[in-house]
Amino acid sequence: MDEKNLYVETWGCQLNYHRSEKITGHLSNYGYNPVDEITTADLIIFNTCAVRGKSEEKVRGRIGQIKNQRKEDSILGVGGCMAQHLGGDLLSQSGGVDFVFGTSNLGDIPDLANRARQTGPVASIPKPSGFENLPVLRKSDYFAWLTIAEGCSNACSYCIVPQVRGPLRSRRPDKIIKEVERLAEDGYREVQLLGQNVNAFGKDIDDPEVDFAWLLERAAATGIPRISFTTPHPADLDPKTLAVMYDSPNIVRHIHLPLQSGSTRVLKIMNRDYTREEYLETVGKAREVDPLINVTTDIIVGHPGETEEDFKKTLDVIDRVRFGSIYAAQFSPRPKTRSANMDDHVTADEKKRRLEAVLEKQEETSREYDKQFIGKTVEVLVEGEARKDNKMYGKNEFRKTVEFEGTNASTGEFRKLRLKSENSGRLLNPDEGSVKNDSDHHVKPGV
Repeated sequence: MDEKNLYVETWGCQLNYHRSEKITGHLSNYGYNPVDEITTADLIIFNTCAVRGKSEEKVRGRIGQIKNQRKEDSILGVGGCMAQHLGGDLLSQSGGVDFVFGTSNLGDIPDLANRARQTGPVASIPKPSGFENLPVLRKSDYFAWLTIAEGCSNACSYCIVPQVRGPLRSRRPDKIIKEVERLAEDGYREVQLLGQNVNAFGKDIDDPEVDFAWLLERAAATGIPRISFTTPHPADLDPKTLAVMYDSPNIVRHIHLPLQSGSTRVLKIMNRDYTREEYLETVGKAREVDPLINVTTDIIVGHPGETEEDFKKTLDVIDRVRFGSIYAAQFSPRPKTRSANMDDHVTADEKKRRLEAVLEKQEETSREYDKQFIGKTVEVLVEGEARKDNKMYGKNEFRKTVEFEGTNASTGEFRKLRLKSENSGRLLNPDEGSVKNDSDHHVKPGV
């Protein structure tokens, strides 16, 4: 088998990054060797996102940008949510694309690449269904993503995900537990369970005992040193799951809980299936697991119908919860969603102002959250060298990024640090550490 070079570029959430690991793993069985430089690639794969219009604009720009960088005989395939959304139109809209594949036929990539090379541009966009079991070539030897469910059966007014990912499809629980056990045996230090709505796991399984709390408890009992999950839906975060977290010290003290709006009126327009008061009650119950639990969130500003009074209620929830970090974005209308057809749009200038206000509030509340760690000892899973100052960084058990000085730490090991302040701290040995804002090291969360 002739060896060929493969270059994969990914946009979007953790699930997409894990899908890229599956693409690389699958294609390695067909003689493809992953490379970091697009200029040497025989096959180029763009694994895309469609949650916001800006994501699609970036992909289009990138397709044009690489025209003079790629090998003359290379093949470019575009997949992921943007491809599922636009289908074969991508071939005519974006010059240079040789084939297009959907969100549930990654296994067809080798055949599509061959067909494109032999007969010209081709598209294959089946309706999302099933659960592809493909080999995975993981980028990390200590941290592993593990998808437990695909798709989403919710109907949020603004969200394109159910269109492009299909309805909820839970993976077989026995296969999940076996994979966690295998990862633990292979020396992995953390497994992160993934799903568009991760805690909806099991709702499509005909067994009343099997739900997300049931799975989380069994995954935590496998011996994996650390386990995390993303992204839960506030309406599905039940007391059973919180009880499992309380009883399992190896489950991280972090919940990414998308708020989207602090106004019950806007939440109803968004069809989020919870109220402001119910969200605050859920956060309160989570803080009973651990008063320091790191609650992070997503917020959309400027959704159609959002008044100034509604927006002030969002700022008030930020003040009340004191999120560890916030991923905020201006409303971006997506085709074939109910929000795209709504009247009473917020002006672009007002959306920008509201976004800036949220980001300013985020700086304040994140700093207040971080101050709670001063003088406390945390356990950090070392991830590598920081971008500057010759420091190392990693995540603590609250999934806060911690930087520390010292070159005697190895990637993938746990280190104990006592934090002295937000900007500098003290390790239990002579190294030093500090809590740092997570924005530099996170990929995009879910919706």
